Amino acid sequence: MEKDSYLEGIKSAWLGEQMGEAFFSGMAERTSDESLRSAWQTLARLEHVTGNRMAELLETYGEAPSGDGTYGVGEEILSQYLDTPHMESMARMKDVVEKAIVRFDQLLAVAPEADVPAVQFLVQHEEALLSFVEKEIAGDREHSLEAAEKLIG
Repeated sequence: MEKDSYLEGIKSAWLGEQMGEAFFSGMAERTSDESLRSAWQTLARLEHVTGNRMAELLETYGEAPSGDGTYGVGEEILSQYLDTPHMESMARMKDVVEKAIVRFDQLLAVAPEADVPAVQFLVQHEEALLSFVEKEIAGDREHSLEAAEKLIG
């Protein structure tokens, strides 16, 4: 992977974190389930922290993350998740997260040594999301946020 492709991957990851934060925040605002509201808020914080790490990484390359900082997620996407049974939503989310892990592992494989901690965090945050989804599917809501909370600190 060339430097330009690597940087595009990091920019794409940064944008994905902005959209992820907006998605989870939107889910938290619209759900009537208090325990899920708290989970969505925690995941939004995880996306925020990860997005900041990607922004810092981009800045080391003289690249300012582009955008005005306000990213919305369409009402249709939120409704698809909120109007679908939780387990079906988790299965859909699992597929998305697994694909992201593959992409981010590819970035990690070519990351310059100085970038490894930030890109490793990017991978770990997706693994934390996968842990959340898998534990939710298994009915273990009590422990579903452990990996995310550990990364947030």
